[in-house]
Amino acid sequence: MNITFERNIMKIPAKKSVKARLKAVLTNKLAHTNSSPAKTSGQSFSRPALVIALVMTGAFIAGCGPEEKKGKKVKQKSVKATKVIKGFIDESIKTTGDVVAVNTVTLRAAVEGPIKYCPWREGDNIKKDQKVIEIYRPLYQKELAVARAELEVKKAILNDLVVGPRPEEIAMAREQLTHWESSAKFAKVDLDRLSKLATKKVVSAQEKEKAYVNYTRSKSEYESAKEKLKMLEEGTKETELFIARTAVQKAAANVELAQAKVDECIIKAPFSGIITSVYVRPGDLTHLSSPRMPLLKIIDPTSLVVRAGLPESRASYMTKGTKVTVELDAYPGRKLNAVIERIHPRIEWKSRTRIIEARIIDKIELLPRMFARISVQGKKFDDAVLVPDSAIITTPRGYHVIFILENGRAKMRKVKIGIEKGKLVQIISGIKAGDMAITAGNLNLKDGAPVIAINQKTKSGGKKK
Repeated sequence: MNITFERNIMKIPAKKSVKARLKAVLTNKLAHTNSSPAKTSGQSFSRPALVIALVMTGAFIAGCGPEEKKGKKVKQKSVKATKVIKGFIDESIKTTGDVVAVNTVTLRAAVEGPIKYCPWREGDNIKKDQKVIEIYRPLYQKELAVARAELEVKKAILNDLVVGPRPEEIAMAREQLTHWESSAKFAKVDLDRLSKLATKKVVSAQEKEKAYVNYTRSKSEYESAKEKLKMLEEGTKETELFIARTAVQKAAANVELAQAKVDECIIKAPFSGIITSVYVRPGDLTHLSSPRMPLLKIIDPTSLVVRAGLPESRASYMTKGTKVTVELDAYPGRKLNAVIERIHPRIEWKSRTRIIEARIIDKIELLPRMFARISVQGKKFDDAVLVPDSAIITTPRGYHVIFILENGRAKMRKVKIGIEKGKLVQIISGIKAGDMAITAGNLNLKDGAPVIAINQKTKSGGKKK
């Protein structure tokens, strides 16, 4: 079976390669063969000849690409690389804070009344237990005087009971007893006599009744004198002493209560310090609203510290005694030495920070609410794997990679970073000391891409360009 082809040169743009032109011609011939077996120009080929032509053409097409690439050099991207080293690095945590007074108090009124004494102004120094403010309440003074007088009376009664009866009192009691005994006997004799006369109706019944009343009174006085003498001779009983002592204690408590009311009118400084705010003047009327009315504010300047918050991830290994550096806007350019003296035992909800308090060691005048910049010494390593920060690339997924120059290729390594200080970054894992980390030209690199380091020295001692 003979198959003929029509000679038809396809107009292919000149810009197409030889491979593309041959492929287009072959495709066109095959299309004609399948659609029309008729002869066109008198030339014909047998099937074996066509097969041989197709095989040779395919081999030529397949070999065109490599032959073209064989003649070209693969382009290497120019980069800069530096050796990964081991060295010392430490962490410096920077934060901001304020100067605050640990010992600070706002004095408030405990009673109502006009201000009688308040000579203070902001900035005045005051001593501990010094009178700061007095509220005028004369009624409390009167109550105190009455309570003290009652206490003195109760004390006198107790003292008499403790001392016991005097000999003169016992002698007098005996005389009284003898007197009333004689009176009772005489009244008895008189009553008996008048009773007989009244029976005979010599005297009236009224006189008999009067004699009976006189006898009864004398007998009662006699019994009373007898009991009194007995008590004096026996001395004071424990029950009486207990009652008297209790009365004295009650009177003393009333004095203390009255004194407490008076003391509430006089407000004293709880510690030595400086007055920072004064809210009242003499003549102002205090009131017990809610909250209670503030009078003035005192701070202790020796308790001034720098208070700041550290990130939760950094505060876990902070300890008391850690040295810090403080810079105050009030003293520009001066770095002050301080030490952490307190770490609060909680994490703040909103900021997720842990509060520290640092006391400045250097002698300097501090004021509350000064703005402070704090640098805290954190972890430190003597043998850390270090690379320049320009070698680290952060991927869209959030992890860090470094390209290592290895045998003329850029090899991507996923790394875990540690401390960052200045332009150096600690590498915890992923690469090792001695590797060549690419620091420039690494932004668009792919793993395995051919590269050349332009900053590496050649064997002759020069630099590649």
